[in-house]
Amino acid sequence: MGGIIPAIAVGADGEVLMLAFMNAEALERTLRTGMVHYWSRTRKRVWMKGEESGHYQYLLGVYSDCDRDSLLLKVKQVGPACHTNNPTCFYNAIEPYAPGGGAIRELEQVIDDRMRSPREGSYTSKVISAGINEAAKKVGEEGIEVAVASLAESRERVVSEAADLIYHLMLLLRMKALHFSDVEDELRRRRKR
Repeated sequence: MGGIIPAIAVGADGEVLMLAFMNAEALERTLRTGMVHYWSRTRKRVWMKGEESGHYQYLLGVYSDCDRDSLLLKVKQVGPACHTNNPTCFYNAIEPYAPGGGAIRELEQVIDDRMRSPREGSYTSKVISAGINEAAKKVGEEGIEVAVASLAESRERVVSEAADLIYHLMLLLRMKALHFSDVEDELRRRRKR
């Protein structure tokens, strides 16, 4: 892999926190300082976990796999490990194929991207900057539009209004730091009752 190997960070409790990459310099700095360093494939430089966020990783142990081509880092994590402020980067459950499931996940990713990096001219960025009250208002408006369309409009119009409602609902959920998977979990709990 060109001198770069995968490095999996695991918390002291055994929870998998993240996957990143290391080169020889990142490993050397990690071992020397006790603070975990990684190699950024996009920035082409070594960086210390937490250097911008304050969410440091203190090294507790380093293990190589049997082929010596990947590392397992046992760490004490300060704050969330993921740049999305989730405790772990592994929070996106992959479900068996269900029609529409992929589109919801893609929409969630677009919304997350706009939350991290607002874009001029983006409707999503505009609603996010207007705040939670605007997002909640849009969910209410779109819900009414779906109800009205279902009574007197064409199939295409109902689908269009439903898409608007789902979009705004997803936006509201992400602004509340919730994922669609949280809603799916609740639906599963209800099904088991």
